[in-house]
Amino acid sequence: MSGTVPTSHLSKLPKNATTVTKKANKDFFESLNFENKQDYEDADRGLIAPYENRIENLNIQNQPSPETVNPSLWRNVQLQAKSGLYKVVEGVYQVRGLSLATVIFVEGKSGVIVIDTSSSNSAADAAIELYFSYRPKRPVTAIIISQSHADHFGGTHSILQYAETSTIPIIVPEHFTQEMFSENVLLGPIMSRRASYQFGIGLPVGEKGFLSAGIGTVFHSGNGFEMPNREIKEEIEQLTIDGINFEFLLTPNTEAPAEMHFYIQDYKVLFVSENVNKTMHQIYTIRGAKTRDTLEWVKAIDKTIDLTMSKEIDALVMAHAWPVWGKEQALEHLVLQRDLYKYIHDQTVRLANHGYTMEEIAEELKLPETLDQYWGNRGYYGTLKHNSKGIYNFYLGYYSGHPSDLDPLPQVESGQKYVSYMGGSAHVVKQAKADFENGQYRWVAQVLKHVVMAEPDNKEAKELLADTFEQLGYQAESANWRNAYLIGASELRNGTRKKGAIAKGHSGMMLKMPFDEFFKLLSVRLNGPKAADKKMIMNVSLSDVEEKYTIYLENCVLNKRNKLDDNPDLSFISNKATFYAIVNGILDPREAVTSNKLKLFGDQTKLDEFLNLLDHFDQFINIVTP
Repeated sequence: MSGTVPTSHLSKLPKNATTVTKKANKDFFESLNFENKQDYEDADRGLIAPYENRIENLNIQNQPSPETVNPSLWRNVQLQAKSGLYKVVEGVYQVRGLSLATVIFVEGKSGVIVIDTSSSNSAADAAIELYFSYRPKRPVTAIIISQSHADHFGGTHSILQYAETSTIPIIVPEHFTQEMFSENVLLGPIMSRRASYQFGIGLPVGEKGFLSAGIGTVFHSGNGFEMPNREIKEEIEQLTIDGINFEFLLTPNTEAPAEMHFYIQDYKVLFVSENVNKTMHQIYTIRGAKTRDTLEWVKAIDKTIDLTMSKEIDALVMAHAWPVWGKEQALEHLVLQRDLYKYIHDQTVRLANHGYTMEEIAEELKLPETLDQYWGNRGYYGTLKHNSKGIYNFYLGYYSGHPSDLDPLPQVESGQKYVSYMGGSAHVVKQAKADFENGQYRWVAQVLKHVVMAEPDNKEAKELLADTFEQLGYQAESANWRNAYLIGASELRNGTRKKGAIAKGHSGMMLKMPFDEFFKLLSVRLNGPKAADKKMIMNVSLSDVEEKYTIYLENCVLNKRNKLDDNPDLSFISNKATFYAIVNGILDPREAVTSNKLKLFGDQTKLDEFLNLLDHFDQFINIVTP
């Protein structure tokens, strides 16, 4: 095939920054005020005990940014790498740097209230043990989970082990459970795969690899979800927890579909979850999720400003950063964050109404200096470009309005046509090399995507595309963009990791899932074309939870009723765990029958027929190659 070289000749290792990238990063440094050290002072304030993480071990503090790292992102890495136990105010403590989200400990009258439990049991254990190493070891009396993303609740099981009873309050915003299952399970396989790009999972740590996720430097997986037992349902709700007075403010459909802020009256601390950060957040997240409603987000921050103005505030605490101390400073930060998102929203819509396309708006839009030069608004997580695209898509969808975009060819077929029209892959790669030398990396990436999609074995094109992604990553201020580019480069050079590729369900979370939510997942696993001309009625009795359902297969879709059918093809009686394990391919139904975990009545061949119609999802689908 044209333009190929032996695989052994491909470079597997990261390369150095080019002259173009070095200059780009130098120019970027000169565009910002690096003399402002307030964030460093705030990030160090209240330190009780440091905790070394894999980034801090690189000895990055007080070091100039490497040539392979955007200098603004390097500053973010230095700040996010400051890890350990910190005192916010007397009685409120924060553990940072052990997971993406911080863990907050509020000391009550008889024990400790834990706010957000990190993303995993191991991180939660490390956080609470660090806290107990320096503070009185008292029981956990309540858990507050501020929102429905996994990095805020993944360690709940571990934190519960430090309570005297498993029935302590687990307090969440309204609709938390529904939203959590919807986002983390229904689209779990593809979101997990895309998240590996966003968070740089698998990249080596270092100046040519992973350094940050923008809102943290450590990513854990492994879920310790526990069902909550108390929802905050009123927009403003007051609650006394272990003798401490909380005032909750619901902020739904913002950074997370279910989210809340709260004011801790006894300590004069305001907690704003993930709606306010020390970065520009993502209105659209590149791992994939529903685009956030920017105006609802702005409204939530505005209501929080009103709350702040009416209260005594000693500290503003966020879920992914160091605190801001003092009411005046807290208000300034809230206002600048609110106006950041409102400006992006309003100006995107203004330009859309002038007829600009999504790509044109992203290129045209610039922040005013007051918002752009504020360090707390820099794009380490979200970016101005992909946030404006998210807003455009939120209102107008993917279609540009140009008829040629109504029904374009898929990427492989269009790649083949582009390469053919451009005179063949050898000619395209030759021109791309010249553009690469001139630093036109964005264009080279666009063009070489067509070559790689058309000719996935074209080693020369893949190598040059990997080099291009790498330089774009080295220049990126956004940690998410850097990670995505560098993972893309790595997979072009080394292939896609396939070990453990078949996703058979999030077993820990799934067992706690209501059947209605589980059925949604089951339905999207049905392979419609394979189910053509199939009809089936299956009764399901879940003995341990005393629930009964009928699953109907007809017209290549699954539907259900919350009662048993009088004339089923098959009746299935087991506990919930057994049913979930069988349909997820974890447990063989014959083994379940033999061990008396399952009783089947009717045409038992129907069960095998049904299971054979269900897809299992590859956790490591290709992204940068067909």
